[in-house]
Amino acid sequence: MGKQRIGAVALLMAAIVAVSALITAFTGRLPSAGGGGEAEFRIVASFYPVYVAALNVVGDTEGVTVDNLVPSQTGCLHDYQMAPSDMISLQSADLLIINGAGAEGFLDTALRRFPSLTVVDTSAEIPLLESGEIHDHGDESEEEHAEHSFMNEHIWVSPTRYAKQVENLRDGLCAADPDHADGYRANAARYLAQIADRGQALRSAAESLGFTDCVTFHDSVAYLADELGLHPVASLAMGEESGLSAADAAQAQQAAAQAGRILLLYDSQYPVEYEYIGGGAAESRTLVLDTAVSGSQTADAWLQAMDRNLDALRALGKPSAESGTGGE
Repeated sequence: MGKQRIGAVALLMAAIVAVSALITAFTGRLPSAGGGGEAEFRIVASFYPVYVAALNVVGDTEGVTVDNLVPSQTGCLHDYQMAPSDMISLQSADLLIINGAGAEGFLDTALRRFPSLTVVDTSAEIPLLESGEIHDHGDESEEEHAEHSFMNEHIWVSPTRYAKQVENLRDGLCAADPDHADGYRANAARYLAQIADRGQALRSAAESLGFTDCVTFHDSVAYLADELGLHPVASLAMGEESGLSAADAAQAQQAAAQAGRILLLYDSQYPVEYEYIGGGAAESRTLVLDTAVSGSQTADAWLQAMDRNLDALRALGKPSAESGTGGE
């Protein structure tokens, strides 16, 4: 009797969950995680960086909620697969905010099911970098090589580009929800001022180091390198499925030696490896950067990530106990 009763209760609970999901899909609303009742205007952000930006522009606007589609600790969206709950979330959204620049390929099929959903692409009019990761494509033709090229989607890591994302987000929100436009503009102005301060501080700290060349170990750090005036002499696929080949490592090592003074730039998501690549340079230093791709669900998360990068830059500029080459 006990097992039968437990089984019946489990079936009943499953039925309740299924019915609740259907009701949500048809009514077009989900309860707000931060308030009671139903939201008047519901925003869904595709993943963490644009979610944090939306939190800042929306602020405490009454009746407006911001939900994050992809879990905040996911990181980059490589191979992300849509879950049934994601479809329900999109069904109930008034507005979808995406990073753009090719980051949300996983949404292509889903969005065809919701043609009336308004989408704000925050990458609009932002100059993109081509993916700098080098791979051996053999004896392919120029046309075949072009087919392998793709753009780098990690635009939020650059303060200047991130500011443009926030402006695009603000404008999209004002158009979609004009009743709250004044609040969105005021919130965005405050946040943009903070972004500008961080950008200026980062550029000043990098300039004082005197490095002009770098090796990047993931596309995620390329935009910040560009922001700091650093020229990648080699770009490597750190942490990707393809791994780092001996040929790529040798090519990067030669380029670093020719540069003379080199910064090795790592994304904090991945372990610091391959420091030998800078071994042939006159001076080689290692800089580990926070790319703000995952973290706490707080509005100041991006600013905190840039503060950590600023601390890392300033620490790199302090006299080291060791002379010559070497990382931190």
